[in-house]
Amino acid sequence: MIQRIALFFFLFNFFYQGIFAQYSGLEKIDIADLKRHLSFLSSDSLQGRAFGTPVPGLDLAAGYLKKCAAEMGLSAGADGFFQIVPIISSKPDIENTFLELTCSEGNTLFKTDSIVGLPSGANIRISNAEIVFAGFGFKDDKTGYNDFQGIDVEGKIVIFTTGTPESFQKKELPRWNNSLETAKIENATKAGAELVLIINNPLDEASSVFNRISRWNNRNDFSLETIKNKDDKSHFVLTTSTFANALLGRKGKLVELLEKISTKNRPNSYLVEKMRINLSISRKTDLIQGKNVMGFVEGSHPELKNECIVFMAHYDHLGIDASGSIFNGADDNGSGTVTLLEVAEAFIGLKEKPKRSIVFLWVTAEEEGLLGSQYYAQNPGFQIEKTMACINIDMNGRVFEQRDTVWNKSPKRVKDFNGLYTLTNDFWPGLKEINSEVCVRIGLIPDYSLPPYFLQSSDHFSFHRLGVPIINYSTGYHADYHKTTDEITRINFDKMKRVADLCFLVGFEIANYGKIEIPKNEKTN
Repeated sequence: MIQRIALFFFLFNFFYQGIFAQYSGLEKIDIADLKRHLSFLSSDSLQGRAFGTPVPGLDLAAGYLKKCAAEMGLSAGADGFFQIVPIISSKPDIENTFLELTCSEGNTLFKTDSIVGLPSGANIRISNAEIVFAGFGFKDDKTGYNDFQGIDVEGKIVIFTTGTPESFQKKELPRWNNSLETAKIENATKAGAELVLIINNPLDEASSVFNRISRWNNRNDFSLETIKNKDDKSHFVLTTSTFANALLGRKGKLVELLEKISTKNRPNSYLVEKMRINLSISRKTDLIQGKNVMGFVEGSHPELKNECIVFMAHYDHLGIDASGSIFNGADDNGSGTVTLLEVAEAFIGLKEKPKRSIVFLWVTAEEEGLLGSQYYAQNPGFQIEKTMACINIDMNGRVFEQRDTVWNKSPKRVKDFNGLYTLTNDFWPGLKEINSEVCVRIGLIPDYSLPPYFLQSSDHFSFHRLGVPIINYSTGYHADYHKTTDEITRINFDKMKRVADLCFLVGFEIANYGKIEIPKNEKTN
């Protein structure tokens, strides 16, 4: 009897201490602090927290986060809290970019700079190359149609237009079908083509497809890769139908050829005699230093402290548009950034720290392709094998308004006050169970219904692809998403605090959980 009473008081004391610890942590999450932090990070003075702005707002944001991390007492997860992320920046070198058509004697027949080299970042130089016209560059195993049949493309530039014979015959509105065009490029490359030159479909009289891709390509490109790694045969070149007029002898000839091919459903590919192509696509490159901001709370258990939970939010945004308007990104992702500051302060305030270590990671260059999180995953503060979960906070500051119905067709339209998108990869079922239980406790309704492609939509993908259990919290897309109207005046700070409470409580449970077993087949190298 005495033993039972002793056990009861032990368990009661253990439970009470756990509840008291959680309560003391939640007290540290303060709406006034959320407002104070976000007022600075989403202000015009930071010019949209992006690379290349007149004022280095992204660096100012990193400095602010470092200062906050140090003042609250986080241990530095990297030298001076900064993990330097080496990034290659490149932009088109217009002066050294051209497509030239010459006669066999070398005289120029036509020259233009209206070309786009893809993937972005590719450097391409070709001289005196033979040319094969290949219609649509299309191959259909079911019908036997093949624009490459009976034609030698080895070492030559293969030219074709976008789309298929069927879409051209139906006069379908031209668009860029990436999976279709990629397959066509791969077929030409396998056949031995030196390069694929795609002509914008002549049915697109305004060259809208070319212009849209050109605008996208002419922006700065950012990558962790070296430019040299992009110089392979996966690249191709896109140009307008004006080049086809010069190549085929007159305006309208391309349409005539394509109509003949599509009407008869019979290829008409041939070697273009007495003409050659010279081509140069060049990009100016620069090495810049991005900054991930890293801090951590060391775990209290002698063994489990070597394992960690990573809390993550990206702090970059879109900078300034061509007119000088600023993308302040209050929700994207100022909200996640400052929420993470409050969650860190909650863990710092605990008298007894959790068993596992907690990493707080503010990553750079999410908008440029998840570069900051990708770099951390390649160079982690704790081994990836010891990372038990990653909790990514990306846009958690909005509540549905009627104007947000512009996203009615999206599976991720912004939620009401109680709703929250909760994306998991189910690598460890316990993570979803903990999240669901905590949501019930605090009155949030988790939505696990997002399609699998959202696993690639934000920085959690850098962990997911390595087999780490992830949760991504988001209130969803709203009318101001990726617009200059994403301002602090539309933030719902009460909702932000609820998400911060959820993060802390879920993190607390995971950090104190017993043995966590992640199936080995989920881990990849």
